[in-house]
Amino acid sequence: MKEFHLSSSAASNLLFVESPAGVGWSYSNTSSDYTIGDAKIADDMHMFFLKWYDKFPEFKSRELFLTGESYAGHCIPQLAEVPLDHNAQSPDFKFNIKGVAISNPLLRLNWDIPATFKIFWSHGMISDEIRLKIMNECDFDDNTFASPHNVTDTCNNAISQSKSIIGHYINKYDMILDVCYPSIVNQELRLRKMATKISVGVDVCMTYERHFYFNLPEVQKALHANRTKLLNPWFMCSNVLHYSDTDGNINMLPILKKIIQNHIPVWVFRTLVKELAQDVDFKITVSHETWFHKGQVGGWATEYGNLLTFATVRAAAHMVPYAQPSRALHLFSSFVYGRRLPNTTHIPMDD
Repeated sequence: MKEFHLSSSAASNLLFVESPAGVGWSYSNTSSDYTIGDAKIADDMHMFFLKWYDKFPEFKSRELFLTGESYAGHCIPQLAEVPLDHNAQSPDFKFNIKGVAISNPLLRLNWDIPATFKIFWSHGMISDEIRLKIMNECDFDDNTFASPHNVTDTCNNAISQSKSIIGHYINKYDMILDVCYPSIVNQELRLRKMATKISVGVDVCMTYERHFYFNLPEVQKALHANRTKLLNPWFMCSNVLHYSDTDGNINMLPILKKIIQNHIPVWVFRTLVKELAQDVDFKITVSHETWFHKGQVGGWATEYGNLLTFATVRAAAHMVPYAQPSRALHLFSSFVYGRRLPNTTHIPMDD
């Protein structure tokens, strides 16, 4: 273990919650709690926050920012909606919610699924012919989260072809990086308690290292974790949950609209922002432009109506802090401190 100076904790206090019950070291004594969906997670988190604030009242007035990535595109907006509804009804305590940020979020299935194949094609991973078949033959409005398929054989065959071509030797969450071979890294971890596979400056074996690390008794003791001595080891994904197979189909844009209409700043690190801006009748307040970090291009950003920001991080992948930790910290710091991303650098390009 070594200190990581680019953690988001350098910019803000962080509260990590293992939710829903059944992930990480969290558990329930009631088996029905493992049958869950988006709404139940939001309700449980509402109860958690209220009890946590009761236990630590000194934090009640602190600014609250809600952030997440990937499927958190569903969880975070619905979680943000709960304190807003609470504030509207409560005569006493009110959440001091100040911002929502979601990175590469699942927002609307019929946009997200075809975008995947566009990315594959733009990186030369699938051919023009396969892309055209997928775009022309697949009715993505017919897709569901539980069974991402279409009704035509032509579409299904084209999707199968694309998966076969990409294969298992590409990390679909970061197509630039090399892959980690489990048999090699697990042996390294057993022998040396560390792995050595670095690709483009990124530790590509972190998933296996994390599983190994969190299951060490001395680590659990240091973190005051697994104090009930659960029989199952720590896993990144839970095998005890029965999650709703329909919640992923929900369109999140109306909830994001509600959050913005409550004057809560929203930062989104992906597409669909323009459509959301049009829906709330926001005009562009900062045109799409470069933002800089340490004299280099950090990414690109657009701001709408002073409340909605679309930003990208250059050379980042699905999990931005994993691929570009320094730029990710800059982005996160700008979000929590309410600063616009810098669009200039003081280093000239002239000789």
